[in-house]
Amino acid sequence: MTALQAGESALRRGYVAVTQRRRRRQTQRWLLLAMVGPALIYVILFFAYPLVLDIIMSFQKYGFAAVIRGHGPFVGLGNYRYIFTDGVTSRAILNTLVFTVVSIVCQFVIGFAMALYFNQNFTGSGFLRRLILIPWVMPLVAVGTMFQLVFQTSNGLANQLLKAVHFVHNDVSWLSTGTLAVAAIVICNIWAGVPFNAILLYSGLQEVPKELLEAAEVDGAGRWRRLFNVVMPSMRSVILIVLMLGIVYTVKTFDLVVVVTGGGPANESQLLSSWSYTQAFTNFQFGYGTAIGNVLLVFCLFVGVIYLRLSRTSGTTGGVV
Repeated sequence: MTALQAGESALRRGYVAVTQRRRRRQTQRWLLLAMVGPALIYVILFFAYPLVLDIIMSFQKYGFAAVIRGHGPFVGLGNYRYIFTDGVTSRAILNTLVFTVVSIVCQFVIGFAMALYFNQNFTGSGFLRRLILIPWVMPLVAVGTMFQLVFQTSNGLANQLLKAVHFVHNDVSWLSTGTLAVAAIVICNIWAGVPFNAILLYSGLQEVPKELLEAAEVDGAGRWRRLFNVVMPSMRSVILIVLMLGIVYTVKTFDLVVVVTGGGPANESQLLSSWSYTQAFTNFQFGYGTAIGNVLLVFCLFVGVIYLRLSRTSGTTGGVV
């Protein structure tokens, strides 16, 4: 074989090798597209497209007639400006803030206390940990129905207990008074959300280095100092994700309001989530209803940004391990 033939043979082999590599890369691209494509199509059809329509609708006076036409008169920021002038919406914003803050604080404190209790070794701790999951796995509609019976004026368990301990002498109209109706759904939400906090915080307690606790105890740190100076800093990532998810789950609570109070009396117990639904599907003011819903969306995005900032500041990824 001459040198020229050897060179041509080497070039052909190189060309074949390059062609094969290109084909393999192309095959890998098609395989990747085939695997990612269905998920991408799903996100576009069921998340991106409805979100775009939602935003467009919020800038229109989109009533029942607009549903037939497919569009409504453009009102710009009119729906958003009306949010801050409408009395019921202002009450719903205040109720949502109170509902969220009180629920998150109580759920976290009670859940953390339960997590600390279950972190001790005692007989039956495993069974009790499984038992507290019951409120969490129950559908919120069932939870709301149960608490509606609890807060009934005449034969409700709440009034029966209050009268049994002589705290009140007459029946309390829980669901017929605006402030008490909000308190009722707050209590209901706390009961349903405590197990979520307790289980996640308990898993975080398992990751606290025992060496640090022993060293702090040797140095003379008491129980409270060990809790605030060792345990909670070590659980920072878990605490952040518990609070973030708790806030997101709480602000979008809808089932409890509809089942327990129906937004009453006279819309005094409405939250932004339930009021958005009422405006859209009861009053057929879809544009205004989506504008109210978008306020919740922006708030949840804001909470997510804060969570990411805090996670990066603390040098954590925010995951629960």
